[in-house]
Amino acid sequence: MSTVIPAAAPIAVEAPVAPTSSATPVARAGRAIAHSPAALAGLAWLALVIMVSALAGAIAPSDPLAQHLTALLQSPSSAHWLGTDSLGRDVLSRLMHGGGTLLWGAGEASLIAVLIGVPAGLASGYWGGWIDTAISWLTDLTFAVPAFVILVALAVIYPGNTAVLMGVLGVLAAGAATRLVRNSTRTVRDELFVDAARVSGLPTRLIISRHILPTVIAPVIMLSATNMAIGVVVLSSLSFLGLGGSPETPSWGQMIYEASQNITGDPWLLVPPGAVLILTVVAFNLIASTVRDSLPGSPPPTRRPRRERAARRSSAPPTDSGTLLKVDGLVVGFPIGTTLRPVVDGVTLTVRRGETVGLVGESGSGKSVTALAILGLLPPSGAVLAGSAHFDGTELLGRTDRQLGRIRGRGVAYIAQEPMSALDPCFTIGHQLREALHHFGTGRRASAGRARELLVEVGINAPDRVLKNYPHQISGGMAQRVAIALALAGDPALLIADEPTTALDVTVQAAILDLFRDLVATGHRGLLLVTHDLGVVADICDRVAVMYAGQLVEQGVTADVLDAPRHPYTQALLGAVPSLESAGRLSVIPGAVPLPTAWPVGCRFAGRCRYAQDRCSAEPILLADADADADADADPARATRCIRAGELALERAR
Repeated sequence: MSTVIPAAAPIAVEAPVAPTSSATPVARAGRAIAHSPAALAGLAWLALVIMVSALAGAIAPSDPLAQHLTALLQSPSSAHWLGTDSLGRDVLSRLMHGGGTLLWGAGEASLIAVLIGVPAGLASGYWGGWIDTAISWLTDLTFAVPAFVILVALAVIYPGNTAVLMGVLGVLAAGAATRLVRNSTRTVRDELFVDAARVSGLPTRLIISRHILPTVIAPVIMLSATNMAIGVVVLSSLSFLGLGGSPETPSWGQMIYEASQNITGDPWLLVPPGAVLILTVVAFNLIASTVRDSLPGSPPPTRRPRRERAARRSSAPPTDSGTLLKVDGLVVGFPIGTTLRPVVDGVTLTVRRGETVGLVGESGSGKSVTALAILGLLPPSGAVLAGSAHFDGTELLGRTDRQLGRIRGRGVAYIAQEPMSALDPCFTIGHQLREALHHFGTGRRASAGRARELLVEVGINAPDRVLKNYPHQISGGMAQRVAIALALAGDPALLIADEPTTALDVTVQAAILDLFRDLVATGHRGLLLVTHDLGVVADICDRVAVMYAGQLVEQGVTADVLDAPRHPYTQALLGAVPSLESAGRLSVIPGAVPLPTAWPVGCRFAGRCRYAQDRCSAEPILLADADADADADADPARATRCIRAGELALERAR
């Protein structure tokens, strides 16, 4: 059961807007259809066709097979509202009976396509790798096969067997459904709210069923409507050729064929079946187009298969009871060209209970990659090449998602930089909190009360209203508080926050930092704060690790590092921070962080450092304590990656 922590001091929070409407893709599609006269007309026509086809035996004016040889090719009259065909059969009765077979056949094909395509597309898009390759190959095969030729051949082999023909059409149409669902899944799988669900420890089946599947339902509805139209046309075409269905069963295709044989003598016979067939196909297409237009635009999909972890599992090192996280020699690589190059190189740091450690540096230094590697959330192309990361004595690197699922959320929680993206837009705040709490063992009834408690703990003054809101209906600061509440659902011991205040204004930022301070002050939690803002570090962090070009260049107690920096890069960062005491223009660090392909052999900051000498670039420089009487591996000993740290009296630039 989650531990209740003291609530932060009351903070003025923007009142949420009352929820107005659902934001799910299916709801958007429903609203689009309800507001589209063309789609409503299509639905009305299809409802009429289905109702008439179902009740044809009771409401048809005569037997569709009854022949009246004395009433051949008659024009519409009171006795035969749509006239008679070449055998004297009532056209209206045949028209009413002819739609049932077509709709059942088209429905069978569409249903089979969905039953095959949706699971295959979800598996291909979510897991990727060899699963994606195999399913994509089979999908391409369905596109390469001449479907109509195969159906004609099968119609000859199985005459009159509509179920077999439409079953085969459904299997062939499953390729399009698979491709559509796969691409939608790949797009959604890259969203931060899916990563947040993984970090919370939700099993894969729940992530797919609750977070990914709802977003692909609307595109599947669109494709199903299109498949229905295709099925009606294909079955009508086969009937026109005398291959689809039993000759004794009326169908629109047969009626069109019979009308074509008498088109010179009685062209009217072509109008009723042709008009009904065209209107039915147009109705399906109108619905499909309306649903398609309701779907939001999405960025190009990015492959997110399950990566093969390259890190070797090591035994847990001896740790004291207060150590939560110990990262030792972490090396993370990404393919650059044809070579797997390190982008994080030998990072070593420790986080204890009741302590906040800041990981600071310019963009491109490797801060976020370090945090994601610890959690096992690297992109598929990334790999841990060396090192270890122990949480409470348990190795994290090299473990499977199932093994990490027992730790994520319960032991380690992740707070993303963009809370609005980390929350699933398809569900209310309350639903997402209750789902997370239920996953962590809270009962269904208790989860409602606990969800409210979590919102109160993170400083939200109107929890009951926020629980009913969707993510798009709350402000950025409130969304960040909700994201923190979601992270606290499993009562984790370690919080990893990646730039949690970047997009917030100063007032909200201060409130969030106060909240973090209160969470850590309980004594049983630790916080690893990834940021580029030294002001945030000075405000909240007990210790700080400065990162540059994939390496730690300085670490130690925050006050010591900021008051007397020993590495030129730390000094340069401090010089670029505006303050009331500074006069004139701010100091600027020349150049940019070098790319991994351009890392020098020696000091990686040497090209931008005003203190650099030739020996700085001669050989690799180790992270060591500049004090002779201190242990370089001990915390919180000062450690600096600079061979001149003992010589230079670095002061904060003003």
